[in-house]
Amino acid sequence: MIDPTDFAAPFGDLPVPESLLALLRFQNDIGYGNYSAALTLTDDDHDGLRYGWSEDPAFLSRLIPFARATASGSFYALWNPDPSQPPMPDRWPVVAFGDEGGEWIVARDVRELLWVSTCDAEPRIDFDRVHYFRSEHHYRKSEGLDAYIEWLREDLQLAPVDDPEPILAAAQRESQDDFERWIEPFLQG
Repeated sequence: MIDPTDFAAPFGDLPVPESLLALLRFQNDIGYGNYSAALTLTDDDHDGLRYGWSEDPAFLSRLIPFARATASGSFYALWNPDPSQPPMPDRWPVVAFGDEGGEWIVARDVRELLWVSTCDAEPRIDFDRVHYFRSEHHYRKSEGLDAYIEWLREDLQLAPVDDPEPILAAAQRESQDDFERWIEPFLQG
């Protein structure tokens, strides 16, 4: 069970997206890691970013880690693409950071990530691409997936998606190039 105050800590003074707070309540009721292989909220701070990518305060100030993407350590963070605009984290793009490298925009905002997560498959994140692959031969449905899908329908009016690739492609067309230009100086050296 994650305390809402601990979950909100990485956001600092910024507003925590209401859909994430609602998901946190749902997750606390159903159990950590039980509703989708693609998403589990965490209360980790910036350690994954700091030790895996950059300690630069300018880098850390524009990213908010908030969820696990894979059991092996990949995670999601919200990226503030324009700090000159009023802060609205619920509308910021979501980036998947791979545990062995790779950084990819996977959704245009939190709602899209929740939609993507209904595919119930961990993302495969590498240097060339990210994709959500579910082998029909090895797939085991998450125990709470049906309850999660029902919750998303009722609370957020989101239906499940079988193929998240079009969502990823649209999000990447919109933000990936800008994100890569922004992150490149932090990754050099």
